[in-house]
Amino acid sequence: MSEQQGPEDLEAVRAEVDRLKEEVEKLEAKPEKRRRLRKVFAVVFIVIAVLAATALTPGLWARRTVYNTNRYLAVVGPLASDPAIQEALARQLTQAVFTATDVEAKVQAAIAERAPRLGFIAGPLTSSLQGFVQDQAQKVLASSQFQDFWVRANTALQKQVVAVLDGNSDVLTVQGNQVVFNYLPLLNDALQQLSGTLSAILNRQITLPTITPDTVPSQAVTSLETALGVTLPPTFGSVTLFQGDELTSVQDAVSTFNNILILAMALFIISAALALILSTRRRRTLLQLVTALIVVVVLERRFAIAEANNVVNMAKPENQAAVQAIIGAFLSSLLLATKRILWVLFVVLIVAVVTAPYPWAVRARAWVADVGRAGVGAVRGAEIGPAAAWVGGHRDALMLAGAVVAAIILLFASISLGWFLVLAIVLALYELAVYRIAAATLPEPKEVGA
Repeated sequence: MSEQQGPEDLEAVRAEVDRLKEEVEKLEAKPEKRRRLRKVFAVVFIVIAVLAATALTPGLWARRTVYNTNRYLAVVGPLASDPAIQEALARQLTQAVFTATDVEAKVQAAIAERAPRLGFIAGPLTSSLQGFVQDQAQKVLASSQFQDFWVRANTALQKQVVAVLDGNSDVLTVQGNQVVFNYLPLLNDALQQLSGTLSAILNRQITLPTITPDTVPSQAVTSLETALGVTLPPTFGSVTLFQGDELTSVQDAVSTFNNILILAMALFIISAALALILSTRRRRTLLQLVTALIVVVVLERRFAIAEANNVVNMAKPENQAAVQAIIGAFLSSLLLATKRILWVLFVVLIVAVVTAPYPWAVRARAWVADVGRAGVGAVRGAEIGPAAAWVGGHRDALMLAGAVVAAIILLFASISLGWFLVLAIVLALYELAVYRIAAATLPEPKEVGA
């Protein structure tokens, strides 16, 4: 017969049971704690990825636009044929010519010599001459020669600016360490067209020199001074982009920008990957990340449009049309790039949602599969499911809806001939599929007398 347990033994057993329960609760709590930590870190990495993408999208666009010659020319090349750009350039060229040659003073001197009492017409006469010269200059800017010059000049300028930004000072042009945009060849072409008018104004025969983009700017200015018989400023026919004391700061800023861009790219890739790895519900995390990126890109597009309008409004009224054309060219490039990003994000979002195990998504996939089988069955005579029967019952409405959607696309979207043909083919296939599925679901007509 076993000995009876005393109160001390029972208390010891209860204490051991309680201890074991605590151990079990601790073991059960550890996975839940790890699960919560994974959720927290997944959210943190989503935030980091979104912040990195905020800098990454405009940064990559800016670098590719500035550093890639073909992309740069695709943006600025068409500007040469823009009437607003041509008008602004013709006005600037005319002002440069009249300022350099001091036309008004010469007109006043000529009038004072021959008809002193008519000195008051010097101003209006100079304005008329300036308008005539500007019209002639604008004709030069509308020529094919100007288009070629514009492309050549911007090609050289882009390579020069990129080299300077990367710290290669060997390509610096003009005097000292300045980077300039040299439009002396264009200015000389305009003067060639106006040589007869200038000869009459200056009262001497003018024979202008030949100036090419390869001509050293200082030599070109000296040749023009000799031909016109005037003293021109050293910077005549050129626009300084970078001064010597600014180059170091600009190069440092570009170097910092490149480093930030690399860091943002690395942070985005690593953070997005870690967010998906640590997430306990990866599909939901992917949807959150993609949705946040869509919001960021849309906000960046709106911000870019607002800033572009601000830049245009800050320009002088007579230059706003030209500034609008320039800003619009770069803005269109940015909007096109962000549109492509949005398309990719929307495709990822739709695929992630449609392939999800949500009940409605499962039903939708089953419905689409049923309709697909009905389409095949309409050809092969297979059994028709309930989804196909629904299509058959709503045949007219579905065919009308397809035509309406196509009409809306044609009315509100600017599409090329190729995309019009694609739309027409898709619409024809859709209408044919609905018709065949509906025809397969209709009961066969009974024979007379059967």
